[in-house]
Amino acid sequence: MMNDSISRHPEDGVLLRFIDGELPGRKARQVEKHLQACWQCRTEIEDLKATVAECIRYRKNVLAVHLPGPPNPWQDLSRGFARIDDSVSAESFFARMLRPSASLRWSLAAAAAIALVCGVIYQLRDTPSVQAATLLKRAVAASVAQPPKAVHQVLFRTSSQRFIRAAGKASATLPPTMEAKFQTAHYDSANPLSARAFQAWRDAQAGEQDEVSTVSDPQTPTGNCYRIRTVTPAGDVAAATLMLRTSDLVPVEGMLEFRDNEWIEFSEFTESPDRGTVDASNVEVPERPAVPPSRLAAVPPRPTVSVTEELQVLSALHQIGADLGDPIQITRSSDRITVSGTGVSAQQRQRIQRTLESMPNVAVQFSEPVAAAIPEGSASAEPATSGTARVPAPNSKIQNGLEEQLGGRAEFERFSSQILDVDEGVMDHASALHNLAQRFPAASERELSVENRRVLRGIAREHINSLYSTVNSLQRAISPVLTSLGGAAARRAATSETDWQTSAEQLFLASHRMQVLLSVLLGVAPGRNSGDLPSQVLNAVSELRADLDRCQQLLAQEGGG
Repeated sequence: MMNDSISRHPEDGVLLRFIDGELPGRKARQVEKHLQACWQCRTEIEDLKATVAECIRYRKNVLAVHLPGPPNPWQDLSRGFARIDDSVSAESFFARMLRPSASLRWSLAAAAAIALVCGVIYQLRDTPSVQAATLLKRAVAASVAQPPKAVHQVLFRTSSQRFIRAAGKASATLPPTMEAKFQTAHYDSANPLSARAFQAWRDAQAGEQDEVSTVSDPQTPTGNCYRIRTVTPAGDVAAATLMLRTSDLVPVEGMLEFRDNEWIEFSEFTESPDRGTVDASNVEVPERPAVPPSRLAAVPPRPTVSVTEELQVLSALHQIGADLGDPIQITRSSDRITVSGTGVSAQQRQRIQRTLESMPNVAVQFSEPVAAAIPEGSASAEPATSGTARVPAPNSKIQNGLEEQLGGRAEFERFSSQILDVDEGVMDHASALHNLAQRFPAASERELSVENRRVLRGIAREHINSLYSTVNSLQRAISPVLTSLGGAAARRAATSETDWQTSAEQLFLASHRMQVLLSVLLGVAPGRNSGDLPSQVLNAVSELRADLDRCQQLLAQEGGG
């Protein structure tokens, strides 16, 4: 199992308080120690700083420039302040104590401003889906605002064909096989290399999962691109990818991956073709040239990677804990299985490479995260000093009640840290189980041998057992406290899923809902602190426990090995 400092990552709210110097000393030291060993969280820190810097630049460059000036000049307030000082000095000490102080009003205003910034950052960075939607919206807006560019060309490639066409030139039809792929995917073939086309396709999907990362620009090695990859649970298209240049959000490359292991790639063509008119005559078949029927037997078949080999890779990664916490991606194509990731620690990289090096048709590719540049002089560039960390006051009646029940602010901080750590463990295993169910749906599982089904369900059971342990710890910790605040859990009706993969989906959704409610309860994420919040949290834990029971029952049914 992986070291806790690597596999358990602080929430964005904790990281934000860390860079603001607002964590208590012990928690700040824990985060600082974690950052020394975790590339992923160091990248999260830099992204948070970049987001705050963007807010500052927006206020300076947009609000300050485009907002109209005040209708009247500022008045001299010195005389008014003097009158207030005279009136206050004439009041008794007890009268002044009953009056809200100016410092309190300023504190409330500052707290509201901080909450607003935290809410914006949380909304922008909560999930990869939010990041993907935001990037696409910005890219579409940028394409409208940019001046028309000179006609450029797009290179289309499949496993057997190559075709060049002017961008947006719908009159120059694609080869029939290529056009059929776009029709099957319901993807705009007239101008596929555009943020608008990708956004329209993504919005039409249901249950999609997004992955957002920063990679090197394939056309300009010194530049970088945002890589948006959207995976779909059903349909002919398994995943679609779009790469946007970070400097201007212009699309430079895209790909559609189909469930039959076919693919079509489209990218900006930067060479100067000397072929005259760009039309269907530019079709090439370099990978598999036409072969007369009498010679077909002489052509060696291309290797075909099976779902069984993919399961073996995932099982090996599971044995070393690489399916928890680390941003590991497994991609299966017709001839290989690629294991990739960004920001994985050097120690974990070595373990993964040693584990997979003896497996055929497996490629391991890791890349370093690209840190966002922080403008000089920006407030976010100030280093956080854990030694002077301030402990924020409780921000609602719920947090006040928790602090009182636990015996003080220090105990509240210790309790919050413990609960968030346990909750992170729940999400790690729930996400791993969810990914396993998506990668091997019921139809794919039926194609496996009995032995391989036993391996698959064995991995799922190990995640279920770990979830039981962490959920039990969570219930023991929060139930007495929330019950004392008036919380109560309602009984939930039994669910009716027919396979463990569907149950794992419900379990993942219940885990996410519990995580959101716990974050609001502990004051580390914005949300509505209503009086029934303790009951909502207890209900969420109870629902998660019921989903665990159902998933375990389905895993134990005949055919599970």
